[in-house]
Order: sequence, then C-alpha cells, then structure tokens
Amino acid sequence: MFSQGWLLVGALLLAIGLGAHAGGPFLIGAVLLLGAGASYLSHRYCLERVEFRRTFAPRRAFYGEEITLVIEVTNRKLLPLAWLEVTDELPVEIVPRRGRVIPSLRQRRQHLVHLFALRWYERVRRRVIVACAARGYFALGPVRLRSGDFFGLTSQGRTLDDVDHLIVYPKVVPLAALGLPALHPLGDLRAPRPLLEDPTRTVGARDYQTTDPRRRIHWKATARLGRLQTRQYETTTAHRLAVFLNMDTLGAYAEYRGFVRPVLELNIMVAASVAAWANERTVPVGVFANGYLPEGLRRVRLAPALGDAHLTGILEALAKVYPTPVIPLGDLLTLEAGGLPWGSTVAVVTAVVDAPLRAGIAFARDAGHAVVLVLVGDQVADPELGVPTYRVRGEVGWRAMDEIRLV
Repeated sequence: MFSQGWLLVGALLLAIGLGAHAGGPFLIGAVLLLGAGASYLSHRYCLERVEFRRTFAPRRAFYGEEITLVIEVTNRKLLPLAWLEVTDELPVEIVPRRGRVIPSLRQRRQHLVHLFALRWYERVRRRVIVACAARGYFALGPVRLRSGDFFGLTSQGRTLDDVDHLIVYPKVVPLAALGLPALHPLGDLRAPRPLLEDPTRTVGARDYQTTDPRRRIHWKATARLGRLQTRQYETTTAHRLAVFLNMDTLGAYAEYRGFVRPVLELNIMVAASVAAWANERTVPVGVFANGYLPEGLRRVRLAPALGDAHLTGILEALAKVYPTPVIPLGDLLTLEAGGLPWGSTVAVVTAVVDAPLRAGIAFARDAGHAVVLVLVGDQVADPELGVPTYRVRGEVGWRAMDEIRLV
C-alpha cells in the first residue's frame, strides 16, 4: 500500500499543479492519489464477499481409483480481483494429476495452489483429477485465500474452515491373486451343505441312546419322564464367516511402538478381499479388528450378515480404522468368539503370532468354531496350531496391490 509519505507527495504535487497551472505536477499528483485510493480499496475489500466451494465425486472410492476435484471461486462484488491465490490443503495420499503442489508444515499434508483473476460478479471453476494412492479416511481442507491490491504491493489472507472428508476403501482382489485357494477358507460351497446342530437352541428331547454324549442329556426331561432323555437341537445349513483382523504388525502388542505400514495395508487388503469373496457367495460375513474407529473411539465389531450394504459397511470400517492395536487380537478372539453362532468359521488374518493369539484360537475352537489362519508377509513363521493355515507372501501381495484390477 502507498505510505503516508507518498500521499503527501501526491497532495503536494496536485496543489503545485493547481496553483501554478502546471499540467505535469497536477497529473503526477492525481495519479499518485488515485493509485493510493485504488490500492487502499483493493487491499481493504479484496476478500470481502469472496466465496469458495470444493466438490468432488464420487465421495467414496477404492484404492487406486481417480476422482474429480472441483474448485469453485465466486467474487460477489463490484470490485474486481487482479489476483487471488487459493491454497487447498490435502493429504499426501491424494495425488493431483496436475497443478502446483507444495509441501505443508503439517505431517503427511500438502498444498494444492490455484491462482485466479476475477472480474466483478464472476465465478470460476477448476477441475483437477486426483488419484487415491492409499486407503483411509481423509480430510480435505482447510483452505486459505490470499489477495491484495492491484499493484501487488500488499496482501492479506483468510483461512476458511472448509473441510470435506473422502473415504478410500481398501483394494479388493480375487483370493487367487493372493495365492489363496479359490474355494477356501470355507470349503467347496458348490457341494450340498451339511446340516449343523446349534447347541444354543434346544427344540425338544428324545430317548437316550448309548452313542449320545453325556453333555447332551436333558436332565429336566429325564426327571419328568423317569428315563434318560437327550436334547434335540435346531439344525441349520447356514455358514457364517467371522474375519478377525490383527492391526499389530510388530508383535508383543505394539500399541506404543508404531506399525509397519506396508504390512498393515496388506493385512487390511486381505481381510477386505475375504469379506468380499464371502459376500459374493452369499455367505454371511462379519469383521472384527483390534483397532478403533474415529467415531466415538469404538472398536471394529461387525457381526456376520449378508448383503451389499453390509459389505459396504465393512469396507468403510476398514478404511477408517486407526492403524495401531488397542487390544491383543487373541484377547479380542476370546471376547467375541463366545458370542458367534455355533459352527461359525473364524478366519484370523495376521502378520504376527503371539501367546494371546494362540490362546484365542484355542478358545474359538473349544467354542465350536472352525478356525482358519491366514498369515500375511514373509516374517511370520507357521505356528503349527493344528488349524488350516494359508500364507499371503509379501511379493504376491504387493503384485496384487499394484496390478490386479478391482472386483
């Protein structure tokens, strides 16, 4: 902005020109005063009634997909803007395909910078294609506006608390791409499903047979009828799959020691792919993880169910879950396995095997569930727990992450 000295010089030249009837000093003084007035007005009101809007579609995407980010700026006043700088803060996991990007002082953040010139009552839109380079729950914003006088001598800024959220689902790939047998972990579902008895649902009693286990004796019916009676349980053909995801990638319950991001992301991709595989085959599937969600710091706990809406909820939870464990997965198995329907299949996806996990798997088996262990990465050894065990090698997982198309 013109200083008071320049204003005095302009007023003095204007007075000299008027008094001496000299055109030169008068013209120079008038230009200085007009310039000072224009500079003051543009500096004072440049950001008044300037509106910013950010939109993008879709608002949910899968890892590796691209979305369109639309930046809209409107100048709702008579004063034009010679320049307007819009700095939008984005996570580093959201990668613009074009545009000026500068680092941010905040960790894992960056700035996408736009420069506009706006006439009076003009609206300008810019579209930027951005790639979703990681799964997660990402905040876009805030945004900072900066403008100034016509001469570029001064500027002022304003920060808008304009924050949107983008959910990027983990990548989902066919199980064969991960090196897992195509019809496992539930077995060949094309074969007729056997009838399973649910010991939590007694529907009657019958006479005792010598082949019946003692734990099935219905003592109340025996006392009433005077002869040994055996419980009859409700039968079902429903398979249920419960995926238990271990967020621990370092072992020894590494809540305060960080995590190995590539291994963690591979863990999550495997869990998401297993859930999608089960849903495609009309098998009720649920997901339990020893990490918290941002809403209310609640644990990931989605009971087995069926349907695309339920699968979407699973993928959203896996996108949002915090990356550090809050409880050993074995303890989580012990807490949740007793509440699962009898005869469920428990698929444990983990990159580490520790004592609590061994105990949790034993508890799940004792509770009447079939347990399948999926070991992720190259560092974990086969624990030889007597359950079907499969391995997703790191090289196979990274290739699936990078090359296999989404399903």
